[in-house]
Amino acid sequence: MTFKYCPHCHNQALEITHYHDEELDVCRHCGGLWFEHGELNSLLSKVDNGEDNAQYKDLLGDRNKRTQQQCPSCPAHLHNFQLLKDYDVQVDVCMECDGVWVEHDQLEKVEHSPRIRQALDELNKKVSVRSWLFQFLAKMPVEYNIKPHKKPLITWLLVIVNTIIFFSYSGNLELENWMYNHFAYTPAEITRGEELWALITSVFLHGSLMHLVGNMYFLYIIGDNLEDVLGKIRYLLLYLASGIGASLISVVFDLGSNIPNLGASGAISALFGMYLMWFRYASLSYMFWVYQKKISPVWYFAIWLVFSNIVGILQGEEGIGFAAHIGGFVIGLGIGAILKQKVYRDNPIVRLLSEESDRIQR
Repeated sequence: MTFKYCPHCHNQALEITHYHDEELDVCRHCGGLWFEHGELNSLLSKVDNGEDNAQYKDLLGDRNKRTQQQCPSCPAHLHNFQLLKDYDVQVDVCMECDGVWVEHDQLEKVEHSPRIRQALDELNKKVSVRSWLFQFLAKMPVEYNIKPHKKPLITWLLVIVNTIIFFSYSGNLELENWMYNHFAYTPAEITRGEELWALITSVFLHGSLMHLVGNMYFLYIIGDNLEDVLGKIRYLLLYLASGIGASLISVVFDLGSNIPNLGASGAISALFGMYLMWFRYASLSYMFWVYQKKISPVWYFAIWLVFSNIVGILQGEEGIGFAAHIGGFVIGLGIGAILKQKVYRDNPIVRLLSEESDRIQR
């Protein structure tokens, strides 16, 4: 019987194991796996990678060096390759028999490498004339993030419902005032325990077309990813709960006020917080005068927090729910921290891209 020996541990014999219905050779000491000719391609095709006929050689980046490690199947030495150009995952390949050695700590990254490559292609797209023109005219950021697995039906539904409600009363001053009086909340009434339903109905009202467009655009660009990782029901419940929570925080900071409060900004600010916690590798473009630059969510939401909220508070601007914005953002950060491990466990691509292994081009 001919034994195969671990190229990492040298004198440790490899044992046969089964992984995703593939018969492989494993080192029980270091956990590394040996894929003989065709076995790695078969594994990559079986894992949910969006490719039914994956070829690992299509993923290979630069060849780093010829190692001193000997191939378990033939006398040749292994060559070290970076598996993906913009991702720090490495494999050792035998150029003679086409076998591949994968260290234990690299296995999950190798498994998901086709989908990671797809994600990095989306994340590393450059700003263009088209995106510059859009942002210059609309004053809205362009998002660079992974595409969701499923259609964001709840996000679309929220956008449609908010839009229909707005246009149902917009332009009719009498109806508009009636809607605000019955479905927007006032802190004074809430503190007296009156019209508590307005804490949720107010989330579906907007005071102007620009108010609606701004909120719905941000809901559209970040809601799809959050809905994808949370699931439709949990996403909807967290959206509504965040809206109520942000409204209550606003009440606490403005007790006794009889001014109606409305808008989805508090709920969407909470989505900002969750997005920041789970998708730090994403990019949002920011327009510095006429210069468009991709920046991380940390920087984008820091700019939003300071210049769209804190500066407004210091300048004494009225008619804007700064407390709901900031309160919703804090709520979102809290939810993001609590659910982070579950989201990462259920969405390995999101977790892997959040590690330091990837190189995002901004």
